[in-house]
Amino acid sequence: MRSIEEIVAAGVKCQAAIDKHLTAAYKEALRCAKITEEGVAAGMVPKAIAAKTIIADARSIPGQIALVAAAAARLHAVQTKICQDNGVDTPAPASVGGVVVFGGGDR
Repeated sequence: MRSIEEIVAAGVKCQAAIDKHLTAAYKEALRCAKITEEGVAAGMVPKAIAAKTIIADARSIPGQIALVAAAAARLHAVQTKICQDNGVDTPAPASVGGVVVFGGGDR
């Protein structure tokens, strides 16, 4: 069985990976939405309602990823509190959601 410290270290690593991958997915989803809009503008989807639908779908994906990121952030906050309650502190994140936190980032 792992020690509490080992569990915390694994959790910190896991949360960092989740944040990294969701940030990359969000950026790519934004890019995909722009590319979809370009395709519609170029006439690749000749029917107006179909074009409206595909643009709306493409634009919704970044929002769906953001919702997942928000859930992960809430979980991270709860997990950090549990770690602190168990006497094991975690390092403050240096970046969140792909944004660098100056000053070390207070939790």
